[in-house]
Amino acid sequence: MIVLPTHVGFTRSIGRWMSLILLMTMLPGCITTRVMTEPDCDTPEGVSYSQKTVTAYFWGFKQPVDLKPPCDPRFNHLNGITVKSTFAHYMLSTITLGIVNKRQVRWCCAPYVPQRDSL
Repeated sequence: MIVLPTHVGFTRSIGRWMSLILLMTMLPGCITTRVMTEPDCDTPEGVSYSQKTVTAYFWGFKQPVDLKPPCDPRFNHLNGITVKSTFAHYMLSTITLGIVNKRQVRWCCAPYVPQRDSL
C-alpha cells in the first residue's frame, strides 16, 4: 500500500487558486456608466462622439479640469455621456494606492433643431 503525502492535495489547491487569480488579472474588464437623453447620439446624422481621458490625483482631492464640450452655441446641450474605467486604469490606481485615478469620458452634443412656429 502506497500512502501519498497530504501536501500534494494542498499544492494542487494552491495551484488552482493561483491559476484563477492569474486568469482574472489577465482578462480585460471595464465598468461603464452611460447617461443618455432622447434621441440617442447614434441616430442623428452628422453627430459624432468626442472623448478625453481625465485624471484625478490624491484620492480625488485634486479633481480633473471640467470638460467644456464644443457644442453648438445655439443649442448648447449634451445628448449623451459615457464614463468608462478600464482594467489598466484600475491597475494604475492599485499600484499608486489610489493617488492616480483615470477615467475615459466620451460625449456627444445634441444637434441643433430650429424652433418651428405654430400656425
